[in-house]
Amino acid sequence: MTAILSAPKAYLVEFVHAVTRMFKSKDPGDQLVEALQTAQLVPAVFVPGIEHQAAAAIVAVDLPSVVYRRRTLHRCLDEHLFLDADAGSGVRAMACWDSRAHRVRMHIAEVGLPGLWDRIVLHFTEWELSGRPVPPSTGATS
Repeated sequence: MTAILSAPKAYLVEFVHAVTRMFKSKDPGDQLVEALQTAQLVPAVFVPGIEHQAAAAIVAVDLPSVVYRRRTLHRCLDEHLFLDADAGSGVRAMACWDSRAHRVRMHIAEVGLPGLWDRIVLHFTEWELSGRPVPPSTGATS
């Protein structure tokens, strides 16, 4: 059975454009990542704890709106993303092992509302001073 649409051509064109925009619209987190990829990196203080395997859970304790992502770009270079889509701000931290200085060097880029990096540094400093407690896993158990 075939249905015949009796809508004006202009309405159908608008409808197609609206659906196309809907599928092309980007997640606010993706927009922050794109902005961070092009933002200038500046030297920053190294923050102990960012490298911890439970960093996402540690961040979620006091910064629940911040999403944490990490990826290794090279054996000596890690990228850490902190995205607060609700506030429209993000931080990209690049941690690189400097074999000559025998320490980690960190560079950051921040977009959106300023202050997210300061909150991250404060959070991890307080976490470090409190004995580096690892939050319980939030995964479902059976």
